[in-house]
Amino acid sequence: MGSFRTRYIQVHQYPCAVRPAPPTSDAVFVLPGYIRHNPILEPMQYRGAIVALLITGCLHTNAQNAVLQGKVTDATDGTSIPGVNVMVGHGKGAVTDMDGAYRMELAPGEHRITFSFVGFATRVEAVTLNAGEPHTLNVKLAMATSQLDMLVVSAGRFEQRVGEVTQSMSVLRPDLIQNKNIISMSDALDQVPGVVIVDEEPQIRAGSGFSYGAGSRVQVLVDDIPILSGDIGRPNWTFLPLENLEQVEVIKGASSVLYGSAALSGVINVRTAYPRNEPRTRVTVFGGVYDTPGHAPAKWWDANNPGMAGASFFHSQKFGQLDMVIGGNGFTDYGYIGPEPIPADSIATDPYRTGPGGYEHRARVNTSLRWRNKKIAGLNYGVNANVMKGKSTSVFIWSDTDRGLFRPKEGTVTRTLGTQYYIDPFVNYFSEAGTRHSLRTRYHRQIFDNDNGQGNSNNTLHAEYQVQQKVNFFGEMVLTGGLLMRDVRSTAELYNGDVDGDGVNDAMNTAAYLQVDKKLLADKLALSAGVRYEQFNVNDDVAGQPVFRAGATYKVMRATYLRGSYGQGFRYPTIGERFINTNVGLLRVFPNSELRPEQSWNVEAGIKQGFKIGGFMGYFDAVVFQQEYKDYVEFTFGQWEQWSLFDPLANFYGLGFKSVNTGGARVSGYELEMAGKGNIGRVGITALIGWTATTPISTTPDEVYAEPVPGPIIPGQTEPYNIIPASTYTNTSFDPTDNILKFRVRNTFRSDIQFDYKKVFAGFSVRYNSHVQNIDKAFVDLDDDGTLVTGVREWMETHQSGTTLLDLRAGVNLNTSVRVACIVNNVSNEVYSLRPLSIEAPRTFQVQLSTSL
Repeated sequence: MGSFRTRYIQVHQYPCAVRPAPPTSDAVFVLPGYIRHNPILEPMQYRGAIVALLITGCLHTNAQNAVLQGKVTDATDGTSIPGVNVMVGHGKGAVTDMDGAYRMELAPGEHRITFSFVGFATRVEAVTLNAGEPHTLNVKLAMATSQLDMLVVSAGRFEQRVGEVTQSMSVLRPDLIQNKNIISMSDALDQVPGVVIVDEEPQIRAGSGFSYGAGSRVQVLVDDIPILSGDIGRPNWTFLPLENLEQVEVIKGASSVLYGSAALSGVINVRTAYPRNEPRTRVTVFGGVYDTPGHAPAKWWDANNPGMAGASFFHSQKFGQLDMVIGGNGFTDYGYIGPEPIPADSIATDPYRTGPGGYEHRARVNTSLRWRNKKIAGLNYGVNANVMKGKSTSVFIWSDTDRGLFRPKEGTVTRTLGTQYYIDPFVNYFSEAGTRHSLRTRYHRQIFDNDNGQGNSNNTLHAEYQVQQKVNFFGEMVLTGGLLMRDVRSTAELYNGDVDGDGVNDAMNTAAYLQVDKKLLADKLALSAGVRYEQFNVNDDVAGQPVFRAGATYKVMRATYLRGSYGQGFRYPTIGERFINTNVGLLRVFPNSELRPEQSWNVEAGIKQGFKIGGFMGYFDAVVFQQEYKDYVEFTFGQWEQWSLFDPLANFYGLGFKSVNTGGARVSGYELEMAGKGNIGRVGITALIGWTATTPISTTPDEVYAEPVPGPIIPGQTEPYNIIPASTYTNTSFDPTDNILKFRVRNTFRSDIQFDYKKVFAGFSVRYNSHVQNIDKAFVDLDDDGTLVTGVREWMETHQSGTTLLDLRAGVNLNTSVRVACIVNNVSNEVYSLRPLSIEAPRTFQVQLSTSL
């Protein structure tokens, strides 16, 4: 048999076509793949088979498929919108490219196509497709005017209208932060109903108290990646990028299934924005001063009021397939807290300005780069980065409640030189089958050089792979699953309470989770359920536990939603809580390597009602909630170390603070919220208003949670002498009435309203915080016996009505790109404290100038 050559013919599914083979070959064809030809076959028969198969393939393809294509643009200015999710009811979908274009192959027939993008109102279009025919559907998306149309992603890790979310959620928009000249995310969160920031620690619905900055029960994210410090679980609010916000989403209630251990009481997700079609640039500068305190004797400066100043910049632009954002800020604050008091016999010429006080100086730069792959539709990858250097102080206790109210107690000031940065490589892929793959990673490095033996540094490596699929199972269903790894290495003088005493500690957190979101009854009923298993390895200790959640939302009428949810929480103590070992003035902070994880469950029921008054639209939300805790962790005073009769002050009788499991706790209450935006006549109005009432109690008030370390035996006695008895909630509380937990702000009111008329704008904020009823009794006892005089007893007895704060702002747009504003915070110059022993800022005046290009 002679030699022979082969030829190849390729048949594509769409469009149906034949690709010629090279002229030197015989023949082979593919439908849709490759089939090799044997030239012994009779040529005419073979050619006939080829033609028949080609015709059959073309007819089959055209009979099964139709093409839907089009472009999505902004209804306001006609610019294309990249990144829009274009979804079909049965889970198939696409994402618009850099030109706002999309293309899908669908079966012929009727389809409902959903177009959604953050910041725009979701749009649904019905189309009928014919076999083998292309159909063009161009869509214009309008900005979300109804608050119920706002899209959020934090509740279910996919885009949902806020009205359909099964948990309580509040959303902060970036214009509020710009209008109030907010320079730290903690100040922005003070505007959210139910949220209080105490000593930089976030409290959601009174779920946390005073913890010396350790072990947050609220997970804080930047673009879905945790930003809490790896060693102590504390947020650094000034490190978060404010210049390029999309929005801030706050989930209230246990959210451990999707967000892990720290989400015991809720989640704060800071979402940054990518460029639109047109480049954007904004530069802001401001300056301000602190006014004389409302308690005039506490003024520690002479003629020159302490001031603050800062500048920020932001630029975003598209360069072909590359999205680029760069921003940063610089800030200097000479602080309203003065230096430590100087003894009367000091030779200092100006004792009020000698020594450290409260100040902060910092600079930060961040960038985001994303490449949208043109060859592979739906694929993008990039890197985000942020770096900050700063010099600051922190003050633990005021000197007294008179002249020393705005000065620190001697030995309680910590000076810090800090450097921190993160680098976030990521990959996202959204397939034509509607499958979304996401790989997000972060390397986070923190170095804090403190002046009092409290230096610490840590490295955190975080990686999370998530896959999400929309499928048709008696209607739309979304499956979300993920794997997570988080590795921490901490090296710290501050955390040398570990077994080796070297301050080197390692922690590894691994987790797997799955959540199912399902719509039923013509999309009126939305169900959500999830499970997560999480494991922690800290040095040689291992702990793990599964957690579950479930929720439902039912659309009763066009703008009325009923919801209910149940969620479990599990929080493993941080390295800092277990191994901290330091002194703050006379007070010692002890380690507790035996600290157990705390657990909780949360249940709530609520109703969300949309409304429209003329051109003003929004929603009312009402919810009741309850959260139960087991092995609740509190930062508590006690006798934790042996002491000597001959030198009891060498270690202050073994007294100090320690994080311990205190038994059970419960937080119950209700919350009312109203959010709205629109126009009344020719005046634009934006509003966010809320009232939160809580009852946080100990459910085991008389349970002994800690025994004092036996003291020395006094001559003539047979039993050790102890300064204090065994610790219970009741005997360690200043005011145990109704078993209210310590350091809790029970009731809060939040209101922010902005008015815009032509070139002029004005706004105001009102914030009410109820008084803190209960604190550690030890602070009062030490004040009474003269050991640590702070005046805290007098403060607790005379400040029982809460505090109402009023902030005002007004400004004018000088032209289309330049505006100037004046801001006054704490207008009535209230003297107040959120955490007794730590005073808050007096009245401040600020002037802001910004330009946008």
